[in-house]
Amino acid sequence: MAAQREWFEKDYYKVLGVTETADAKEITKAYRKLARENHPDAKPGDAAAEERFKEISAAYDVVGDAEKRQEYDEVRRLGPMGAFGGAGGPGGFSGGPGGFTFNVGDVGGAGGFGDVLGNLFGGGGRARGGRSRGTGPQRGGDLEAEMHLDFTDAVQGITTSLHLVSDAACSVCAGIGAEPGTVPRSCPTCGGRGSVEDDQGFFAMSRPCPGCGGRGSVIDSPCRNCRGTGVERRPREVNVRIPAGVRDGQRIRLKGRGDPGRNGGPAG
Repeated sequence: MAAQREWFEKDYYKVLGVTETADAKEITKAYRKLARENHPDAKPGDAAAEERFKEISAAYDVVGDAEKRQEYDEVRRLGPMGAFGGAGGPGGFSGGPGGFTFNVGDVGGAGGFGDVLGNLFGGGGRARGGRSRGTGPQRGGDLEAEMHLDFTDAVQGITTSLHLVSDAACSVCAGIGAEPGTVPRSCPTCGGRGSVEDDQGFFAMSRPCPGCGGRGSVIDSPCRNCRGTGVERRPREVNVRIPAGVRDGQRIRLKGRGDPGRNGGPAG
């Protein structure tokens, strides 16, 4: 449970002026009313209104989301100990006139510690006698774009589209990397594993094979369109649902909408 200390300390229902049994429509209606009244654009230079807007946005970020609201209610039901199970609060707000600017960042979502550690030395180390692993499938890269919304769209939410230029499977070789009519062959250096080992005494460190660059295969006739990479840059359009109550500078993550993975890996 993503419990937060401030969830127990603050009554978000009271902040929005609704009861704990209020339905989603009532909560959204209350938020929109308060947001219009206290938005920095409506009251420029009013520090108290800006702080109030931050508080309102933080409350709606939690109880306006069905999953977070359920966790919030459970934390408050359990008492103080239930509020200390996690860390981190709602995203911050950076004020400023002229509407909202936020990042649709990490389109696809960032990798975890496993991705970082898995790339260390090209695959990590193992004790002598253990089983090594190749680089294998690699997750695609993340994309980032910035959008500017007017006040009404930011408060009420909107479905719009992003125009991106990103990697896509090569249209000539279908992502294989080899010239049509040919196929890659197993790398003789690593035997198709994609990695080789460096003897470090008690440990053997695994790193990407220098013969195939970690792919596990060798392309004798690279595709002339993508030059053997299997990918090409291509414009595309991504539909995005901007939730009601988005804040200035807020990041929205779209899982699986980033660059395609390599070696059969998932998209970013």
